[in-house]
Amino acid sequence: MKILLSGTRAPVTRDLVRAFAACSHEVHGADSLATASTARELNSFTRLAPPAQNFAGFARDAQALVARLKPDLIVPLCEDIFWWAKAAQGWPLFAPDLKSLMQLHSKFDFVVLADCLGLPVPETRRLGPADRATPGDWVYKPEFSRFGRRVVIRPQQAPPLAHDPKNPWLQQAWIAGEDVCFHAVAHGGRLGAFAAYRSSWRTKGGASYYFDPVETELSRALEAMAVRLAASLNLTAQLACDLRRDKDGRLWLIECNPRATSGLHLMAHDPAALSAAFTGGGDATLRSDGQAACVGPAMWFYGLRTNRLASWRMDIGRARDVFRGVAGAAVSDTLGFSVRAALAGQDLQDFLTADMACDRDLTCS
Repeated sequence: MKILLSGTRAPVTRDLVRAFAACSHEVHGADSLATASTARELNSFTRLAPPAQNFAGFARDAQALVARLKPDLIVPLCEDIFWWAKAAQGWPLFAPDLKSLMQLHSKFDFVVLADCLGLPVPETRRLGPADRATPGDWVYKPEFSRFGRRVVIRPQQAPPLAHDPKNPWLQQAWIAGEDVCFHAVAHGGRLGAFAAYRSSWRTKGGASYYFDPVETELSRALEAMAVRLAASLNLTAQLACDLRRDKDGRLWLIECNPRATSGLHLMAHDPAALSAAFTGGGDATLRSDGQAACVGPAMWFYGLRTNRLASWRMDIGRARDVFRGVAGAAVSDTLGFSVRAALAGQDLQDFLTADMACDRDLTCS
Protein backbone atom coordinates (compact mmCIF):
# COMPACT_ATOMS: atom_id res chain seq x y z
CA MET A 1 0.00 0.00 0.00
CA LYS A 2 0.96 3.62 -0.49
CA ILE A 3 0.32 5.44 2.79
CA LEU A 4 0.31 9.18 3.42
CA LEU A 5 0.91 10.38 6.98
CA SER A 6 0.07 14.01 7.71
CA GLY A 7 0.96 16.04 10.75
CA THR A 8 4.38 14.38 10.73
CA ARG A 9 5.67 16.77 13.39
CA ALA A 10 4.11 14.30 15.86
CA PRO A 11 6.72 12.06 17.53
CA VAL A 12 4.53 8.99 16.85
CA THR A 13 5.42 9.43 13.16
CA ARG A 14 8.64 7.45 13.67
CA ASP A 15 6.89 4.43 15.16
CA LEU A 16 4.20 4.41 12.47
CA VAL A 17 6.67 4.77 9.60
CA ARG A 18 8.66 1.83 10.94
CA ALA A 19 5.52 -0.26 11.41
CA PHE A 20 4.27 0.38 7.88
CA ALA A 21 7.73 -0.02 6.33
CA ALA A 22 8.18 -3.35 8.11
CA CYS A 23 5.16 -4.57 6.15
CA SER A 24 6.60 -3.24 2.87
CA HIS A 25 4.23 -0.27 2.64
CA GLU A 26 5.45 2.92 0.95
CA VAL A 27 5.14 5.82 3.40
CA HIS A 28 5.02 9.52 2.50
CA GLY A 29 4.58 12.52 4.76
CA ALA A 30 3.00 15.96 4.73
CA ASP A 31 2.78 18.84 7.19
CA SER A 32 2.84 22.61 7.35
CA LEU A 33 5.94 22.34 9.57
CA ALA A 34 9.00 20.28 8.65
CA THR A 35 10.84 18.35 11.38
CA ALA A 36 14.21 16.69 10.91
CA SER A 37 13.61 14.15 13.68
CA THR A 38 10.58 12.50 12.07
CA ALA A 39 11.04 13.08 8.33
CA ARG A 40 14.21 11.14 7.57
CA GLU A 41 12.53 7.73 7.19
CA LEU A 42 9.75 8.93 4.87
CA ASN A 43 9.82 8.20 1.14
CA SER A 44 8.93 11.84 0.52
CA PHE A 45 7.76 14.92 2.39
CA THR A 46 5.44 17.66 1.13
CA ARG A 47 4.97 21.04 2.78
CA LEU A 48 1.31 22.11 3.00
CA ALA A 49 -0.30 25.46 3.73
CA PRO A 50 -1.29 25.85 7.42
CA PRO A 51 -4.95 24.75 7.51
CA ALA A 52 -6.15 26.83 10.47
CA GLN A 53 -4.71 30.00 8.96
CA ASN A 54 -5.17 29.36 5.24
CA PHE A 55 -7.73 26.63 4.69
CA ALA A 56 -8.23 27.42 0.99
CA GLY A 57 -4.50 27.06 0.39
CA PHE A 58 -4.37 23.88 2.45
CA ALA A 59 -7.29 22.36 0.52
CA ARG A 60 -5.56 23.13 -2.79
CA ASP A 61 -2.27 21.67 -1.56
CA ALA A 62 -3.97 18.55 -0.20
CA GLN A 63 -5.94 17.99 -3.40
CA ALA A 64 -2.78 18.34 -5.52
CA LEU A 65 -0.85 15.97 -3.25
CA VAL A 66 -3.56 13.32 -3.30
CA ALA A 67 -3.85 13.60 -7.10
CA ARG A 68 -0.08 13.18 -7.45
CA LEU A 69 0.52 10.42 -4.90
CA LYS A 70 -2.76 8.52 -5.25
CA PRO A 71 -2.42 7.08 -1.71
CA ASP A 72 -4.32 4.00 -0.63
CA LEU A 73 -4.59 5.34 2.93
CA ILE A 74 -4.27 8.81 4.49
CA VAL A 75 -3.57 8.91 8.24
CA PRO A 76 -3.66 12.40 9.79
CA LEU A 77 -1.86 12.40 13.13
CA CYS A 78 -2.64 15.80 14.67
CA GLU A 79 -5.56 18.22 14.64
CA ASP A 80 -5.01 18.50 10.91
CA ILE A 81 -7.40 15.53 10.84
CA PHE A 82 -10.35 17.92 11.09
CA TRP A 83 -9.14 20.02 8.17
CA TRP A 84 -8.44 16.94 6.06
CA ALA A 85 -11.99 15.73 6.73
CA LYS A 86 -13.37 19.15 5.76
CA ALA A 87 -11.35 19.20 2.51
CA ALA A 88 -11.80 15.51 1.60
CA GLN A 89 -13.33 14.58 -1.72
CA GLY A 90 -13.83 10.85 -1.35
CA TRP A 91 -10.26 10.37 -0.17
CA PRO A 92 -9.22 7.22 1.79
CA LEU A 93 -8.96 8.96 5.17
CA PHE A 94 -8.38 6.91 8.29
CA ALA A 95 -11.12 8.90 9.99
CA PRO A 96 -14.91 9.08 10.22
CA ASP A 97 -16.89 11.87 8.57
CA LEU A 98 -16.47 15.45 9.77
CA LYS A 99 -19.70 15.43 11.81
CA SER A 100 -18.57 12.38 13.81
CA LEU A 101 -15.09 13.85 14.28
CA MET A 102 -16.51 17.07 15.67
CA GLN A 103 -18.81 15.14 18.01
CA LEU A 104 -15.76 13.44 19.49
CA HIS A 105 -13.62 16.61 19.51
CA SER A 106 -16.21 18.74 21.32
CA LYS A 107 -15.67 18.34 25.04
CA PHE A 108 -19.41 18.86 25.51
CA ASP A 109 -20.84 16.70 22.73
CA PHE A 110 -18.51 13.84 23.66
CA VAL A 111 -19.78 13.85 27.25
CA VAL A 112 -23.36 13.75 25.93
CA LEU A 113 -22.47 10.83 23.64
CA ALA A 114 -20.74 8.86 26.40
CA ASP A 115 -23.64 9.46 28.76
CA CYS A 116 -26.08 8.14 26.14
CA LEU A 117 -23.97 4.99 25.92
CA GLY A 118 -24.21 4.48 29.67
CA LEU A 119 -20.59 5.42 30.35
CA PRO A 120 -19.84 7.45 33.51
CA VAL A 121 -19.18 11.15 32.89
CA PRO A 122 -18.97 14.17 35.22
CA GLU A 123 -21.74 16.74 35.34
CA THR A 124 -20.99 19.11 32.46
CA ARG A 125 -22.72 22.16 31.07
CA ARG A 126 -22.01 24.69 28.34
CA LEU A 127 -21.90 28.28 29.59
CA GLY A 128 -23.80 30.99 27.74
CA PRO A 129 -23.01 34.71 27.49
CA ALA A 130 -25.06 35.49 30.62
CA ASP A 131 -23.60 32.65 32.73
CA ARG A 132 -20.94 33.35 35.32
CA ALA A 133 -18.32 31.00 36.68
CA THR A 134 -18.47 30.10 40.35
CA PRO A 135 -15.69 29.00 42.71
CA GLY A 136 -15.57 25.49 44.11
CA ASP A 137 -15.10 21.94 42.87
CA TRP A 138 -15.45 22.78 39.19
CA VAL A 139 -13.23 22.66 36.14
CA TYR A 140 -13.62 25.37 33.50
CA LYS A 141 -12.29 24.82 30.00
CA PRO A 142 -13.05 25.85 26.41
CA GLU A 143 -15.19 23.39 24.47
CA PHE A 144 -12.42 23.04 21.88
CA SER A 145 -8.90 23.01 23.32
CA ARG A 146 -5.86 20.81 23.87
CA PHE A 147 -3.04 19.96 26.29
CA GLY A 148 -4.90 21.44 29.23
CA ARG A 149 -4.53 24.94 27.84
CA ARG A 150 -6.63 27.67 29.51
CA VAL A 151 -8.13 25.15 31.96
CA VAL A 152 -9.15 26.55 35.36
CA ILE A 153 -9.30 23.89 38.09
CA ARG A 154 -11.18 24.38 41.37
CA PRO A 155 -10.97 28.17 41.46
CA GLN A 156 -11.11 29.84 44.88
CA GLN A 157 -12.58 32.95 43.28
CA ALA A 158 -14.89 33.23 40.29
CA PRO A 159 -12.60 33.35 37.21
CA PRO A 160 -13.37 35.93 34.50
CA LEU A 161 -14.33 33.96 31.39
CA ALA A 162 -14.75 35.88 28.14
CA HIS A 163 -17.58 34.33 26.13
CA ASP A 164 -16.79 33.11 22.61
CA PRO A 165 -19.89 31.83 20.78
CA LYS A 166 -17.74 29.64 18.52
CA ASN A 167 -15.79 28.17 21.42
CA PRO A 168 -17.81 28.55 24.63
CA TRP A 169 -16.62 27.69 28.10
CA LEU A 170 -17.70 24.50 29.81
CA GLN A 171 -18.27 23.96 33.51
CA GLN A 172 -17.49 20.40 34.57
CA ALA A 173 -17.61 18.78 38.00
CA TRP A 174 -14.14 18.09 39.36
CA ILE A 175 -13.49 14.41 40.15
CA ALA A 176 -10.99 13.66 42.91
CA GLY A 177 -8.59 10.92 41.85
CA GLU A 178 -5.87 10.12 39.34
CA ASP A 179 -5.57 10.80 35.63
CA VAL A 180 -5.49 7.82 33.26
CA CYS A 181 -5.61 7.70 29.47
CA PHE A 182 -6.12 5.23 26.68
CA HIS A 183 -5.36 5.15 22.98
CA ALA A 184 -7.20 2.84 20.60
CA VAL A 185 -7.04 2.16 16.88
CA ALA A 186 -10.38 1.01 15.50
CA HIS A 187 -11.21 -0.37 12.07
CA GLY A 188 -14.84 -0.97 11.14
CA GLY A 189 -15.90 -0.58 14.77
CA ARG A 190 -13.44 -3.20 16.07
CA LEU A 191 -10.32 -2.45 18.10
CA GLY A 192 -7.12 -3.42 16.33
CA ALA A 193 -4.82 -1.89 18.95
CA PHE A 194 -5.21 -0.61 22.49
CA ALA A 195 -3.00 0.80 25.24
CA ALA A 196 -3.90 2.40 28.57
CA TYR A 197 -1.41 4.44 30.53
CA ARG A 198 -0.74 7.10 33.15
CA SER A 199 1.95 9.73 33.49
CA SER A 200 3.60 11.47 36.41
CA TRP A 201 5.85 13.51 34.14
CA ARG A 202 4.16 16.51 32.52
CA THR A 203 4.93 20.04 31.45
CA LYS A 204 3.32 22.91 33.34
CA GLY A 205 0.76 23.10 30.54
CA GLY A 206 -0.27 19.50 31.19
CA ALA A 207 1.35 17.75 28.22
CA SER A 208 2.82 14.35 29.15
CA TYR A 209 6.27 13.22 28.10
CA TYR A 210 6.30 9.87 29.93
CA PHE A 211 3.82 7.07 29.22
CA ASP A 212 3.53 4.26 31.74
CA PRO A 213 1.21 1.30 31.00
CA VAL A 214 -1.40 0.68 33.68
CA GLU A 215 -1.96 -2.63 35.44
CA THR A 216 -3.84 -5.38 33.58
CA GLU A 217 -7.16 -5.18 35.48
CA LEU A 218 -7.44 -1.43 34.97
CA SER A 219 -6.45 -1.77 31.32
CA ARG A 220 -9.27 -4.26 30.75
CA ALA A 221 -11.83 -1.89 32.27
CA LEU A 222 -10.61 0.95 30.08
CA GLU A 223 -10.58 -1.25 26.99
CA ALA A 224 -14.22 -2.16 27.58
CA MET A 225 -15.06 1.54 27.37
CA ALA A 226 -13.08 1.91 24.15
CA VAL A 227 -14.83 -1.12 22.66
CA ARG A 228 -18.25 0.39 23.40
CA LEU A 229 -17.32 3.76 21.90
CA ALA A 230 -15.79 2.28 18.74
CA ALA A 231 -18.64 -0.16 18.15
CA SER A 232 -21.40 2.39 18.76
CA LEU A 233 -20.07 4.67 16.03
CA ASN A 234 -18.68 1.89 13.82
CA LEU A 235 -15.44 3.83 13.91
CA THR A 236 -12.50 3.58 11.60
CA ALA A 237 -10.33 6.00 13.50
CA GLN A 238 -7.91 6.60 16.31
CA LEU A 239 -9.63 7.17 19.63
CA ALA A 240 -7.80 8.62 22.62
CA CYS A 241 -9.56 9.47 25.87
CA ASP A 242 -8.66 11.13 29.15
CA LEU A 243 -10.31 9.83 32.30
CA ARG A 244 -10.30 10.22 36.07
CA ARG A 245 -10.22 7.23 38.41
CA ASP A 246 -11.81 8.10 41.75
CA LYS A 247 -10.98 6.75 45.21
CA ASP A 248 -13.52 3.94 44.77
CA GLY A 249 -11.92 2.85 41.50
CA ARG A 250 -14.73 4.16 39.32
CA LEU A 251 -13.69 5.48 35.91
CA TRP A 252 -15.05 8.78 34.57
CA LEU A 253 -14.67 9.77 30.93
CA ILE A 254 -13.55 13.38 30.66
CA GLU A 255 -12.75 14.08 27.01
CA CYS A 256 -11.71 12.52 23.71
CA ASN A 257 -9.09 13.14 21.03
CA PRO A 258 -10.03 11.46 17.71
CA ARG A 259 -6.41 11.54 16.52
CA ALA A 260 -2.98 10.16 17.31
CA THR A 261 -1.63 10.62 20.82
CA SER A 262 1.49 9.41 22.54
CA GLY A 263 -0.25 6.22 23.63
CA LEU A 264 0.69 4.89 20.19
CA HIS A 265 4.29 4.60 21.41
CA LEU A 266 3.16 1.73 23.65
CA MET A 267 2.16 -0.35 20.61
CA ALA A 268 5.43 -0.10 18.66
CA HIS A 269 6.85 -3.40 19.91
CA ASP A 270 4.86 -5.33 17.26
CA PRO A 271 5.21 -3.41 13.96
CA ALA A 272 3.21 -5.91 11.90
CA ALA A 273 0.24 -5.86 14.28
CA LEU A 274 0.35 -2.06 14.54
CA SER A 275 0.35 -1.77 10.75
CA ALA A 276 -2.55 -4.22 10.50
CA ALA A 277 -4.58 -2.18 13.00
CA PHE A 278 -4.63 0.64 10.45
CA THR A 279 -4.84 -1.35 7.23
CA GLY A 280 -7.47 -3.77 8.54
CA GLY A 281 -5.39 -6.86 8.01
CA GLY A 282 -5.40 -8.24 11.55
CA ASP A 283 -7.89 -10.25 13.61
CA ALA A 284 -6.40 -9.85 17.10
CA THR A 285 -6.10 -6.72 19.25
CA LEU A 286 -2.56 -5.46 19.77
CA ARG A 287 -1.87 -4.44 23.36
CA SER A 288 1.05 -2.91 25.23
CA ASP A 289 3.91 -5.20 26.22
CA GLY A 290 4.24 -3.35 29.54
CA GLN A 291 7.30 -1.25 28.74
CA ALA A 292 7.03 2.48 29.37
CA ALA A 293 7.97 5.04 26.73
CA CYS A 294 9.26 8.58 27.06
CA VAL A 295 10.24 11.62 25.04
CA GLY A 296 13.91 11.52 25.98
CA PRO A 297 14.85 15.16 25.34
CA ALA A 298 11.83 16.30 27.38
CA MET A 299 12.81 14.03 30.29
CA TRP A 300 16.20 15.74 30.35
CA PHE A 301 14.95 19.28 29.77
CA TYR A 302 11.75 19.28 31.86
CA GLY A 303 12.11 16.23 34.09
CA LEU A 304 15.39 17.19 35.71
CA ARG A 305 13.92 20.55 36.70
CA THR A 306 11.36 18.88 38.98
CA ASN A 307 14.05 17.89 41.52
CA ARG A 308 12.79 14.28 41.66
CA LEU A 309 16.16 12.75 40.87
CA ALA A 310 15.55 9.27 42.31
CA SER A 311 12.27 8.84 40.43
CA TRP A 312 13.80 10.37 37.31
CA ARG A 313 16.67 7.86 37.29
CA MET A 314 14.36 4.90 37.82
CA ASP A 315 11.78 5.97 35.25
CA ILE A 316 14.14 6.99 32.47
CA GLY A 317 16.03 3.73 32.97
CA ARG A 318 12.97 1.54 32.33
CA ALA A 319 11.47 3.46 29.41
CA ARG A 320 12.04 3.34 25.66
CA ASP A 321 13.13 6.74 24.38
CA VAL A 322 10.96 7.39 21.32
CA PHE A 323 13.69 9.68 19.94
CA ARG A 324 16.53 7.21 20.43
CA GLY A 325 18.92 7.57 17.50
CA VAL A 326 17.63 11.00 16.48
CA ALA A 327 18.02 12.91 19.75
CA GLY A 328 20.29 15.48 18.09
CA ALA A 329 17.72 16.17 15.38
CA ALA A 330 14.94 16.38 17.98
CA VAL A 331 16.88 18.92 20.04
CA SER A 332 17.65 20.90 16.88
CA ASP A 333 13.95 20.91 15.98
CA THR A 334 13.01 22.08 19.47
CA LEU A 335 15.59 24.88 19.52
CA GLY A 336 14.56 26.07 16.06
CA PHE A 337 10.86 26.05 16.92
CA SER A 338 11.55 27.76 20.26
CA VAL A 339 13.27 30.65 18.49
CA ARG A 340 10.42 30.97 16.00
CA ALA A 341 7.88 30.81 18.83
CA ALA A 342 9.66 33.58 20.73
CA LEU A 343 9.76 35.77 17.63
CA ALA A 344 6.02 35.20 17.20
CA GLY A 345 5.33 36.03 20.86
CA GLN A 346 4.06 32.49 21.59
CA ASP A 347 5.13 29.71 23.88
CA LEU A 348 6.39 26.53 22.23
CA GLN A 349 3.20 24.47 22.62
CA ASP A 350 1.04 27.21 21.13
CA PHE A 351 3.45 27.68 18.23
CA LEU A 352 3.43 23.96 17.43
CA THR A 353 -0.36 23.78 17.33
CA ALA A 354 -1.60 27.21 16.19
CA ASP A 355 -1.32 26.49 12.46
CA MET A 356 -3.66 23.48 12.64
CA ALA A 357 -5.62 23.90 15.88
CA CYS A 358 -9.37 23.36 15.51
CA ASP A 359 -11.09 25.70 17.95
CA ARG A 360 -14.61 25.62 16.55
CA ASP A 361 -17.15 23.27 14.99
CA LEU A 362 -16.08 23.02 11.35
CA THR A 363 -19.48 21.70 10.29
CA CYS A 364 -20.87 25.19 11.00
CA SER A 365 -18.59 27.02 8.58
